[in-house]
Amino acid sequence: MSSVTHRREGFPGQHHVVLPPSVVQRALKHPLLRGLMPTDAGAYPHAAGHYVERENGAAGAVLLVCMAGAGWVRWKGREQRLEAGGVALLPPAEAHAYGADDDDPWSLDWTHFAGDEAVRWREAVLGRNPESVCLELPSRLASSLGLARVYERLEAGYHEPQLLAASAALRWSLAELVRLRHRPGNIPTVVEAVDATAAWMREHLELRISLEHLAERASLSVSHYSAMFRQRFGFAPIDWLIRQRIQRACQLLDTTGEKIEAVGQAVGFSDPYYFSRIFRRVMGVPPRRYRGMVKG
Repeated sequence: MSSVTHRREGFPGQHHVVLPPSVVQRALKHPLLRGLMPTDAGAYPHAAGHYVERENGAAGAVLLVCMAGAGWVRWKGREQRLEAGGVALLPPAEAHAYGADDDDPWSLDWTHFAGDEAVRWREAVLGRNPESVCLELPSRLASSLGLARVYERLEAGYHEPQLLAASAALRWSLAELVRLRHRPGNIPTVVEAVDATAAWMREHLELRISLEHLAERASLSVSHYSAMFRQRFGFAPIDWLIRQRIQRACQLLDTTGEKIEAVGQAVGFSDPYYFSRIFRRVMGVPPRRYRGMVKG
């Protein structure tokens, strides 16, 4: 017998947003929200003892994404284990239960949603006659679904712009699930490795980065890596990196008062003259003139 205390919520560091019924009712009459509307959303990190059982199901569909650890989902008498990268999409008004593994409790991102499109989205993700409510993705892809954006938008408030943003975030997450489901093997290993290097570059724009290092990170030869990267992103790896750096430089020029030289250093250009030359080559104007332009 497990000694873990069961609870539905109340975990350290959790996010938990439940929209008032009156807000949901108004949203489901809105022409831009009635198709797909998140009604509850959150994240439970290391949710020891998490347990939910609904004899009559939930009012809307329930989407669960296991970010780490493990748990289980029970539906129509069948129980399935969910580990990192596992996704469950439960239909509304049908009995179900789910909970964290006692020994390795999951970290869970979740949302409930309603709307005219809810059934169609479930079919798109799972198929028209799914025998299961669960999908298994590579664990590193769990965060790429971006479900955290849903509760982040709802935490900002219930004003129409926040609701529209939350709905758009959920639509993107569901569309990404559909895309991943229809990719052979839920993303080929080589493609996943190349995509991971692109994500790494975006997070390390200030570093000196060589083509050889990128190929090594992807465990590919330089020629194979370069060809795959160009196929995925339309540019050679270093050309793409330069454009990412200039894009970030534009953001810093637009949103901060940092000196041009400091902006260049922040995105990996130690030589201000080289930074200015590359910026002009990509953007058509030097950094100082770009900063003074009227935009938007």
